[in-house]
Amino acid sequence: MRKRLPASRVYIKDLLEGYYVRSEGDFEPNYLITRDARKIHRAKVVATVVRDPIMSEDETYGRFQIDDGTGTLWVFGFREDTRFVKLVKKGDLVQIVGKISEWRDDRQILVEGVSKVEPNMWILHRFETLKEKAEHALKARTAFEIYDRYGITAKARVIAKNKGISEDLLMTIDELYTLMLEQKNAEEEIFEEELPEESEENPELEKAKKAVLELLREKGRALSRKFIVKKLSGELDEELIEEAITRLLAEGEIYEPEIGYYEPL
Repeated sequence: MRKRLPASRVYIKDLLEGYYVRSEGDFEPNYLITRDARKIHRAKVVATVVRDPIMSEDETYGRFQIDDGTGTLWVFGFREDTRFVKLVKKGDLVQIVGKISEWRDDRQILVEGVSKVEPNMWILHRFETLKEKAEHALKARTAFEIYDRYGITAKARVIAKNKGISEDLLMTIDELYTLMLEQKNAEEEIFEEELPEESEENPELEKAKKAVLELLREKGRALSRKFIVKKLSGELDEELIEEAITRLLAEGEIYEPEIGYYEPL
């Protein structure tokens, strides 16, 4: 019989901001790595039920939403675990134990146990959560320093062991950095896809820009916008001439020695 992995006390914010990892093996559990390099397979959360439970007609599926002040999260129950969903109602303060899951990029908890608790339990939960995070932070700070200097090497493992740092924590940091890099690359790809394609140059606009430049060079002095438009309006549209002047200014081909007057550079 497989040993059940321990549940870690966390805030909902930790679950929302962490990196969810789907294990490759069929029998390996999925897990979450928090931003401070904690690997969490099962979570223990104290929060308020903020929505009445929703149950399917055949009662094979149910869910409710919780809020602990750091974020909101849906709690799901399937098949026999729907009995936990039936135990709560909106406004209840509850302690939830369950596996972390993800569906269509939405983080959630698959409930394994739920109990109504008194407000004092929220205080205790907050204290124990902070205590766990603080204890982990002391080791994680040293582990990050070792990893940043030596990576995952035999020397890093020896130094970590001598400082009371587990090899698992070094491996978790290595995985965290990989996940952060993958997310950064994915975000950059999305950003690049969203950038508007540069529009093709308008031949008429290019013709107008050329005409404005030739006129300025021909006269050899500053010309007013009104003069330029009037001089070229016989062969070009006035709005196109105005746009050509604006573009030439932006491109540094001409400058404005006085307001409304232009000379070539």
